[in-house]
Amino acid sequence: MKDMTNGKLDEIRTFAKETNQTEQFEEVLKRLTRHEEPNVGNGMQNTSEVVLYSDFAPYSLYFVWQTDKGSCIMNGGVIYHGKHDNGGSGGAPTFSVNLSSKNGWSIHT
Repeated sequence: MKDMTNGKLDEIRTFAKETNQTEQFEEVLKRLTRHEEPNVGNGMQNTSEVVLYSDFAPYSLYFVWQTDKGSCIMNGGVIYHGKHDNGGSGGAPTFSVNLSSKNGWSIHT
């Protein structure tokens, strides 16, 4: 995993620790990095990596899963849901939808 968040990943880890959600956040990141092994899901004979970027939504990240050649395999967000977005109702500030209300991080593609 490559961190291109300019400190936002550390900020989110601090928030997760302060709100007793570290385990849940790290499990979501672990799910993303499982794809970095050779030939997992990309159907190619090369390795891949997940690159994390800052996202506009609070305590959320944008990610790109890409080949070692830089081609995008998949992209999306690691979005934090809670009271601030009504658990993922689709409204501001995340503009992301969950099928059931959630408090914590979800992968959206």
